Amino acid sequence: MSLKVFNDLADNASVACIPESGNFKAAGNNYFSKRDPFSYETDRLIIADGCGFDIFNGEAWRQVVNRGEIDVLATSLLDTGAFAVGTDYYLYLCIDANDNPLFSISANATFPAGYAAHNSRKVGGFHFGHIRCVASDGSWAPIDSNGVKFGATGTKWENNIVTGIIPNSVWDLKNRPQCAPEGMVKVGKKWVDIYLSSAAEPIESEGSSGSHVKRGKLQSKYGQLPATGTEGLNWYGFSELAALCGKELLSYADWCAAARGNPQGEDGADNYGWTKTSNGSRARTGCRVNASTGLFDPAGIKPYAISAFNCVDCVGNVYEWLDELVSRTASNPAWAWQDVLGAGKGKAYMESSNQLVALRAGGNWYEGANCGSRCVNLYYSPWNVDSINGVRLACDAA
Repeated sequence: MSLKVFNDLADNASVACIPESGNFKAAGNNYFSKRDPFSYETDRLIIADGCGFDIFNGEAWRQVVNRGEIDVLATSLLDTGAFAVGTDYYLYLCIDANDNPLFSISANATFPAGYAAHNSRKVGGFHFGHIRCVASDGSWAPIDSNGVKFGATGTKWENNIVTGIIPNSVWDLKNRPQCAPEGMVKVGKKWVDIYLSSAAEPIESEGSSGSHVKRGKLQSKYGQLPATGTEGLNWYGFSELAALCGKELLSYADWCAAARGNPQGEDGADNYGWTKTSNGSRARTGCRVNASTGLFDPAGIKPYAISAFNCVDCVGNVYEWLDELVSRTASNPAWAWQDVLGAGKGKAYMESSNQLVALRAGGNWYEGANCGSRCVNLYYSPWNVDSINGVRLACDAA
């Protein structure tokens, strides 16, 4: 990348100069974005004119200010290899051996190849993966290959999927979630996990299945088995794990917004979700994923299981616990303390032992055409532990 795009590098900038940038500054709501995000032809990136960053090399502060918009092919900034489906990438501002500033992109979460902590700074990132083609007018309506909203000409809208930099996954220091941004997309004002939650480390309860979480961590990651009651988790356990990573369960309204545009499930196929009525268990997260290895495979399962906002597996695979609770009416109500919350967790005063119900969305791996982008189930109580129930998490914008 040409160094002339950086015209202002203040060598050994004085302390008095640093607060002018205030660590970083940029006009508008963001400074890092995908160019022509709805054209789906090339992965070009925009770094806005006028953004400035402080960077400390261990001895002196520097200020780097961009005095012209940078429009660059993403591959030209990649430090090594090629972009891989299901991978998070980071944008770094670096200072090279000749004291010149430049940008680099890397899948390394600490610093790019050839650099270290003292001469690089993470200033943005994105997720590379599957994208549902949508209209460019701001409606986020799925289109067929001829641009017709919900159309069936050329490649019908249900199958109109590409791979690339997911446009609404691009984040920077100004436009990002409050939590760690990996594996997330922006849906309205919220950031939502692209993938169903899976275990980043083993999950263990403090007692029997469904008790308080003793240890564990969730992630939004391609090619993983979604965490469910198989790991001893119920609504309470997922809520605890969500809080530990600075996230939360979605409301039904938030979930419907994120799931919009994921085609309905099918009884006899797994094209739009892991839904075929003969399926026997949960499947790995992601579109076109190898069911055995978890790696991207052009012939992999669930090739079109993605929403208009690029959330994967909204339909089928496992139910997603939501944060809303409702009351079930008992046929013969008898108010009493119900011992249903788990050992040592107190009791619930209800008219029946299953009055309290937690909403679940999306459907599971064997429910076929019942699965869909507004599918909701009002049957299970929050203390139920079952292998068909998982979660997708979200976070407010920073």
